[in-house]
Amino acid sequence: MNAEILSAAGHQATEKAFLKANKAFLGPDPEIMRDHHLAPRSAREEKILAAVQDHALHAELRLQLQAALDETFDIAEMTVATPAAQCGDMSTAIFTASGDSTLVSTRGVAGFSVSLHYPIRYIRKYFENDPTVGVHPGDGFLINDCRFGGIHSPDQHLFMPVFNGKELIAWVCCAMHEGEIGAKVPGGMGPTIESKWDEGFKGSPIKLVENYRLKTDLVTLVQNNSREPQIILADLKARLAACRRIEQRIFDALQQYGDDAVIGFFRANIEFVRDETKRRIREMPDGTVRVRLFCDDTMREPALMNSSMAFTKKNDRITLDLRGAAPQFANRPINSLRQSQTVTLLISLMHYVWPDLPSCQALLEQFDIETDPGSFVDCDQEVPVALCMQPMFKVITAAELAFSKFYYGMPKRYAKIKAGWFNQPQTIIYGGLNQHMDSVGNMCGDLNGMAGGAKCDADGEHSLAPNFGAYTDIGEAEHAEENLPFIYAISKKIWPDNCGFGKYRGGSAYQYGLMRFGTQPFGFQTFTGGSYFPSTQGLFGGYACPVYAVARIRGKNLLDEMKAKPELFQASMEYLMNQRPFEGATYEALPMAVPFEFYAEGELFMMSQGAGGGYGDVLERDPELVMKDLREGLISPETARDLYCVAYDEALMVVDAARTVARRQAQRQARKARGMSWDEFHAKKVKPQPPDDILYFGSWNKSPEIYAGPYGKGLPGQLPPIYMPDPMVVENQRLQARVAELEAQAGLAGKP
Repeated sequence: MNAEILSAAGHQATEKAFLKANKAFLGPDPEIMRDHHLAPRSAREEKILAAVQDHALHAELRLQLQAALDETFDIAEMTVATPAAQCGDMSTAIFTASGDSTLVSTRGVAGFSVSLHYPIRYIRKYFENDPTVGVHPGDGFLINDCRFGGIHSPDQHLFMPVFNGKELIAWVCCAMHEGEIGAKVPGGMGPTIESKWDEGFKGSPIKLVENYRLKTDLVTLVQNNSREPQIILADLKARLAACRRIEQRIFDALQQYGDDAVIGFFRANIEFVRDETKRRIREMPDGTVRVRLFCDDTMREPALMNSSMAFTKKNDRITLDLRGAAPQFANRPINSLRQSQTVTLLISLMHYVWPDLPSCQALLEQFDIETDPGSFVDCDQEVPVALCMQPMFKVITAAELAFSKFYYGMPKRYAKIKAGWFNQPQTIIYGGLNQHMDSVGNMCGDLNGMAGGAKCDADGEHSLAPNFGAYTDIGEAEHAEENLPFIYAISKKIWPDNCGFGKYRGGSAYQYGLMRFGTQPFGFQTFTGGSYFPSTQGLFGGYACPVYAVARIRGKNLLDEMKAKPELFQASMEYLMNQRPFEGATYEALPMAVPFEFYAEGELFMMSQGAGGGYGDVLERDPELVMKDLREGLISPETARDLYCVAYDEALMVVDAARTVARRQAQRQARKARGMSWDEFHAKKVKPQPPDDILYFGSWNKSPEIYAGPYGKGLPGQLPPIYMPDPMVVENQRLQARVAELEAQAGLAGKP
C-alpha cells in the first residue's frame, strides 16, 4: 500500500481525492452554468418510454398537473407578503428528477422557474451524496444568487425534491421576486451598487427545509440579511406550502395513473416540446436576422453600449450571436451572466414565438448561443449583476423582432407578427420606515405596467403586463398607500404621444407620481435605461417607443401648498414640469437611473411607464383610427397633423379625406427627395469609429475589436478591467476647477 501511495500515479490519485474532499470554496460550476440543454434520459425513463405511449393519457396528465400549478399559483399569490409577488411576480413549476422543467404555471413569470435546472443539477452533483447535506423527502432548498442559477438577487426560489418511496422522481418549486435582501440600497437593486458585495444576500443553494419544516437557524440567517424580516418569514411559509401542495398533486397522480405513467409523462412532455420546436424551426426559411439594440446608461452615467444580436437559422437549429457586445464593467451593476441570456430567450419563445406550447426548458434545445466571455452579456463571477435586466430584456425584444421577420413569409405561423413589447423595468424602488415604523424596502407594482407592441393587424395593448411575464398585475394604489408613507398624486394616467407610432400603433403607457407623506426617513430610487436611445424598436417602418426621464419637485411641501391653493395642482407630469406652479420649489428632469435618496414630506417623484413599438408606415394608418386616438387623448393634435398627415376639422373632429390623401402624397414625395442611395448613405453616415463625444462600448461596424470609451480598444477578453469613475467625484472635481477659475478671475487665487 505504501509503495502504491509513493508511486507517481498513486500520489496524484491521493492528491486529487484530497482536494476533491477539501475544497476551500464550493463556488459556481462553469460546466453546469454554461449548459442550457436537456439532460439525457435516465435508465428508468428509457425503460418506460421504450414501450408504446398513450398520448391521450399524457394529454390528460398535462391538463391535470397544469391546473394544479395554476391553482397553487393563485393560492400562493394571495398568501405571500412581498408586494411584487402579490402582483404576480412569481411562478410554480414541476421538474424531472434530473432537473429539466417539464411544466410551468401559465400565470406569472415563467422565467423564474425555467432557470432552476442549474441549481438542481448543482445540488445533485455536489450535495446529494454529501453526508452533511443530502437530498431526502421533505427537504427544501433556497437560492437567489444568479451565479448559481437564479435570475438576480431579489428573486428567491424555494424548491423541493419529490420522492416516490425511496426513488427521486421530480422536483417542485415556488419562485418569486422577494425584493428586500439587505443590499447597499433598499430593494436589492440600485444604480449605486458597485460590487457584488453591495448586492446583499447571495444565497447559493442552501437546505432551508428538513422534514417539511423550515430550519429556524437558516431562516434567521436569511432574515438577518433583509430590511423586511417579517415578510421574509411569511413568504418562506407561503412558498413551502405551495411546494407541498404541488407535491401532493403529484402523489395524487401517482395513485391515479401509476408510477410509470407519471414519470414517463414528465419526460415525454419535454421531448414532445423539443421535437415540435425542431419541426417548426425546420419549416422556417434559412437565413440571418440582425437586430440593432443598445443600452444607453451604465446606471451611473450615460453611455452607448452595444447589445445587438443576430439570429441565424440553418436546417433545424438557430444560433443566437451576442458577440461584439460591450465589455463587462468592474464597478457597474449592468452586467449579466451568460445563463441570463438563455433565460430571457426562453421567455420570448414562451410568450411571443410559440405561446401554444407548454412552457418548459425544452423550447431552447435547438438553440446555440455565442458570446464573448468577459462582455456585459457574459460577465465573470466577480462583477456586480444587480441590474442585469438591462441587457437581459434586450434579448426578449430581439427575439420578438427576429421571429416576426422569420415568420413574415411563412404560410403557417404560431403567433402574431408584432413589434417589440416595452422592455424596461420602469418602476420606483422605495425604502426606509413606513407609517407603522417598520423597516421596508421593495418596489412598486408599476414595474408590470409595460405596454404591448403593435401587431400586424391591430394596435398594441395599453400598459398590460411586463415583457417577461403573463397575468401579472400592477397592484392597487390604495393598498400601497395603506402600507407605505406616500400617496399616488398621479395614478396611472395615460398621456398623449406615449406610444410607438405606425400603421398600427404600439400600446400607450401611463405616468405616475409618488408624493411623500410623513416625516420619517423614507426615500425613492429607480434603475432603468432608455432616456437617450429608445429601448424598444418598431417593425417594418413603425416607430420606436419614446425616450423617458424622471421628473421630481423638491424643496417644498406640496401637500401644504395644495391645501392653501388646491387649484395649483394638476395630476399631470407635463403640466407640473412645464408650468412650474409652486414658487420656490426645485424642478428637475433626470435620466431614468436615479440613486436612492431620502425625500421630505410633500416632495414628488414622477415617471412614466414605457410604450410598445409601432408596426408599419404611419402614412398607412386609417385616418379614422388616428381621430379615435386623438379623441381618446392617446396622441396630440400635432402628431395627427404632422406625423400621420391627417387633415381634419378641429371643431367637429371630422376627417377631410381628400386633403388627407393629398398631404400624405406630398409627404411621400418629400421622403423621396430626402432619400439617398446606399453608397451615398454609407459615405455620408457610416463612420470608421465611434464619435469622440459619445461614451461608446462594444464593436463598431462589425469590427473584431471592442471599443471601450476612454479605455481604448482591444480584442474580446484582452481589455483591462473597466472601472468607471464615481460621478460624484467627477462632479466635485469639475466644481473645484470652476471655483479655482472664478477665484483667479477675481484675484483671489491662493487666498484663504
